[in-house]
Amino acid sequence: MSSTKTEYAPVANGSADVPTNATVAPGDRKQKLVRKQTQSKAWKKALWLAGHSSVLVFGLTSLVFQVFWLPNKYYINSISYRLALVGAMAALFATSSHRFGMKSLPPITTLLAHQNFQYLILAVAWCLTFKSIFKLIPYILVSLLQLSSFQKINVVLKQQDFLSSLIAYDELFLIIYLLVRTLFFRNTSGYQLVLFLGFYWLRILYNKETGNLFMAIIGKLDGKVSTMKNPKIVKAWSKAKQYLETKDIDNDSKM
Repeated sequence: MSSTKTEYAPVANGSADVPTNATVAPGDRKQKLVRKQTQSKAWKKALWLAGHSSVLVFGLTSLVFQVFWLPNKYYINSISYRLALVGAMAALFATSSHRFGMKSLPPITTLLAHQNFQYLILAVAWCLTFKSIFKLIPYILVSLLQLSSFQKINVVLKQQDFLSSLIAYDELFLIIYLLVRTLFFRNTSGYQLVLFLGFYWLRILYNKETGNLFMAIIGKLDGKVSTMKNPKIVKAWSKAKQYLETKDIDNDSKM
């Protein structure tokens, strides 16, 4: 029987001999996997901070111009409005990229279910269409909450529920505003309304603040609709209300 001799290499301090990988065949050597360090996290964080900061600075500038009906001198209002939305796109892109990774994006149906991706698509649409404070307010409030959470500004964080409710009410007003513009055939308001309603329906089903607001509206309309003489409308209303109540219960159970 032949024996296999293991060679040893001296340690630098000469205290003992330890096995060395140099005597092992290259094919049999164990390889240690080391995670490659990249700078992706750094630039994503920088992009996220710059995006949300731009939303606050340029968004508030445009908001002041629109609320006080200031003249759009040197196109400051228009430029600030678009730059705020571009900042929102940058921040939302950084968030989505950090969550999923650019090389392993999930299917489009999965992306559409995430509120960040919805806001990203809407920011692109809002940037290419007419200005409105109702379009801009949600991004300003979201950026305010995100930066406050990053900087641990507790004064703002304590008002998180209130600010989230403001976003929900603002989106409801935006639907009404787009609907009125659609009835008067103003620009591309109809297309914007359809796009926003699609995302708003997903928020009703999966977002707590939007769902609670919508259920409150349903409760106020229930007395009037349920007493209508048209049985088809009453039946459809009853089924829709039951479905929404079921989804609301499911969401509460997951909280």
